[in-house]
Amino acid sequence: MEKRMLLALAISFIIFAGFGYIQQRYMTPPPPPQEAKPEEQAAVAKPTPSLSPMAPAPALPPPPIREQQSKEVIVDTPLYRAVFTQQGARLQSFRLKKFWDHLPFTQVANFNLWLFSIDIQKYKKVGSEITAPKELVHTGSPDLLPLTLVWNAASGSVGSEAFYTASQEKLTLAAGDEAQLTFTTVQPDGVTLVKTYTFKGNSYQLDLTATVQNQGGRSLQGNLSLALSDNFSKPQDYGFLGFIWSANKSRDEIASAGLKEPKMISELDWAALSTGYFMMAMVPPPAEFKTTAMVRDLPGKMMTATLETPVAALPPGQELAIPYTLYFGPKDRSILAPLGFGLEKAVDFGWFQILALPLLYVLKIFYNFLHNYGLAIVVLTFLIRVLFIYPNHKSFKSMQDMQKLQPKIAKLREKYKDEREALNKELMGLYRTYKVNPLGGCLPMLLQLPVFIALYNILGYAIELRHAPFISTLPFTDIVWLADLSAKDPLLITPIIMGATMFVQQKMTPTPGDPAQAKLMLFLPIIFTFFFLNFASGLVLYWLLNNVLAIIQQYYTNKYLS
Repeated sequence: MEKRMLLALAISFIIFAGFGYIQQRYMTPPPPPQEAKPEEQAAVAKPTPSLSPMAPAPALPPPPIREQQSKEVIVDTPLYRAVFTQQGARLQSFRLKKFWDHLPFTQVANFNLWLFSIDIQKYKKVGSEITAPKELVHTGSPDLLPLTLVWNAASGSVGSEAFYTASQEKLTLAAGDEAQLTFTTVQPDGVTLVKTYTFKGNSYQLDLTATVQNQGGRSLQGNLSLALSDNFSKPQDYGFLGFIWSANKSRDEIASAGLKEPKMISELDWAALSTGYFMMAMVPPPAEFKTTAMVRDLPGKMMTATLETPVAALPPGQELAIPYTLYFGPKDRSILAPLGFGLEKAVDFGWFQILALPLLYVLKIFYNFLHNYGLAIVVLTFLIRVLFIYPNHKSFKSMQDMQKLQPKIAKLREKYKDEREALNKELMGLYRTYKVNPLGGCLPMLLQLPVFIALYNILGYAIELRHAPFISTLPFTDIVWLADLSAKDPLLITPIIMGATMFVQQKMTPTPGDPAQAKLMLFLPIIFTFFFLNFASGLVLYWLLNNVLAIIQQYYTNKYLS
């Protein structure tokens, strides 16, 4: 029984560690073959949005597109710099000023060791400012730029190639400012599309009102769609890559290249394309607009999400304004929650989020005092270890008691080696006589497993740890070491030391009577070290410190409490 129990526990740890490793290193599977499927129709009828008369506007169409030259329209705020193109009034670039695209390192040498590597890096300039702000637009194709607005109707369509006239070429906002930018395209058949963007200087939220105007002589009927697209072929950050959405207050997600056919979603609360620590999100218009979402995988690890709104009838001289809320920025719950749309659900810390969120809150409190997330992790590790002092003490004592019984257990195994039922009965009697729980050494470990999983998700995927330094350079050198707690240790120092501490801890732990079990337990540090080599260094730091504290407690227990 003990052998099976220990083996099951070891396999559980191995599977968990292996899953984390695979999730980090192989973020997305290869794209499956795409099959063209007809789009489904929304089945639930809802009230039709009210129409309003158009404001007087010139109905003259612009010259042909080929005679126009698209210009860049720039919006500059303290948080980001957005660049729109007049062709389609789409987003060409969106750079976040508060986040680096990458750290200012230059590689000196690299040593590949099978699935692992040692990277010798140096700062290009210690203390240098942002080398390049984080870019959120990576489509690589002019036809797939975010915020493409398309009007489809039997009488004709207005696509992404339409040329829009901008109300101004540059917009600069201070922290407390709010301003609008309008793009307008007038088509020869009388269809006019107006895209009105509203920006706030101190928010990553954007508001977009898409207006369809009928300046022709016949009633219009069609479908208006707004699309986001992203390229996941070269992820630079850990975390989920793909489509996240909430429908009827229930969150779900689809990884990039995870769709075999287009997926339609109704009763949508919001939809987002996630690139690890960042996302582009859309909140649909109110329910009466009957908007649905359609998400598709495209070749080259591209993914596109489209909000589609039907327009039943638009008489001449009338217009329909459809409001959207957009968010382009970090997946930070403290920023997302105040917006009031439920976008904070995009940040998911897995099965034990109920533990992860308080732990993250406490970690941020420590950071506010220490101004270093590495030191905050050290303090959090001490705190967690203090909370588990008593369970760990009981675990050590239980293992010691079991070790003292090993000679008697060995005699019973020899005596009843051919009588399994009798052996189990005698073993249970032995445990009762000496008041020993055979599971006592494992139960405290199982109690700590949810905390470990919660910390794993926090330290590996919380944006607070992205590019957060602990000891930026190896002491007495200029070689980069723990400069990013969300990335692996480039020199593999901490995971190797962690493996050594696990080995010391195993040697100090009372050994089971079965030699096979003893060998298995000594083999676990090698397995853990193997997987931790590519884990986030913040997580490795926690596990390393936890092992050191466990060794100290075990030494004290063995010396003074045995």
